[in-house]
Amino acid sequence: MQIKQYLFFLFLIFGFSSPTYAQKPIEEKLDLLLAQGHFKLVYRKAKRLAQNPAYDHSKTPEKYRQLAAQELSKNVFWAKRHALEVEWMSNPPTNINQGEVAGQKNGQTQQLIQEAKKYIGVPYKEAGMDPSGFDCSGFTCYIFEANGVELPRRAADQFNYCKQIGSSEARAGDLVFFTNGNQVNHVGILISEKGAPKQMIHASSSIGISIVEIDSSAYWKPKIIGYGRIK
Repeated sequence: MQIKQYLFFLFLIFGFSSPTYAQKPIEEKLDLLLAQGHFKLVYRKAKRLAQNPAYDHSKTPEKYRQLAAQELSKNVFWAKRHALEVEWMSNPPTNINQGEVAGQKNGQTQQLIQEAKKYIGVPYKEAGMDPSGFDCSGFTCYIFEANGVELPRRAADQFNYCKQIGSSEARAGDLVFFTNGNQVNHVGILISEKGAPKQMIHASSSIGISIVEIDSSAYWKPKIIGYGRIK
């Protein structure tokens, strides 16, 4: 009898404290807050959940962040402050596998792209360069290092490190660079085949690791400063 009581006690301690069990009440609370119209609160809580290691493999933070953002974007002033996120929601990638088409026969490139896609949803973190959070150049450094290539840490230095190529030559595995008007300040990894509408995977400061269609983006396309291939 004592053994059964002991085992039940252990279940109470470890069973109810498990991440899976703990996540359900949080989802119920977020559902209630959404129903009550507390969209800003849900948005903030969802972004905080994304920083919690217990949710590394959960879709919960992204689900509730997007639900809240969809409602918040109806407010003109909020939408203006979060223009990049609103654009991403209204124009999501239509095909995130363009880097895997038959025309791309380089196995190393495919390995690099698949490695990058493993981190979709990981939050943005200033100066971050590991799966707990990335900034743009930290992400490219991490992905290329996992494939045996060491890149300079800063986006501007990566731009100078690469062989510069034209837009028509750029293909999956190449880097695409952006400018704020004064200097190179952002970098992403192309995942689209040569000649196809350009897509990249990158660390967005508002969305985290995500895929964006560059050619149809009113935000990113005008900021392109060039493309680079690892020498």
